[in-house]
Amino acid sequence: MVVLAWQILARGLDFDAASGALRFIHGIDLVVHEAGHTFAFFLPRFLYILAGSALQVTLPAVCAVTFLRQGQPASFAVALFWTGESITDVAVYMADAKKQTLPLLGGEGVTHDWNYLLAQLHLLGAAEFLGRLTWLLGVGVIVAAIVLLANETRRAWHRPPSS
Repeated sequence: MVVLAWQILARGLDFDAASGALRFIHGIDLVVHEAGHTFAFFLPRFLYILAGSALQVTLPAVCAVTFLRQGQPASFAVALFWTGESITDVAVYMADAKKQTLPLLGGEGVTHDWNYLLAQLHLLGAAEFLGRLTWLLGVGVIVAAIVLLANETRRAWHRPPSS
């Protein structure tokens, strides 16, 4: 997780700077993102478009909460890390809203989710700032996940062996 966190920090908001492992995880995030649109096809357009990014962040968060409730702190930390990574992935998309340079599924002429959403909210001019703020939130979640996992590893290391 530390190596992935380092790659996320190095990538920042530059999608093209992502490495193989981060690109693989982005592919998983993208499938979940597109599923969000599919599940929300009956909602008004704004919510339909928002549902992609919403599910992309909500799914790993629900996994994290499930592990927490089951008393599995290490699994909770890993799912929390995925949540933070997903937030940073959404941040890259959000920051691109004005420039629209990211490759999108469907090619030219498809709606850039965050261009549409921020334009509807009259915040398109703040796209890069909002993307950076969202990215920082994601990095904060990632750091928390790593600290939690390190603490759980330390606790497990010092636990007496079970007989």
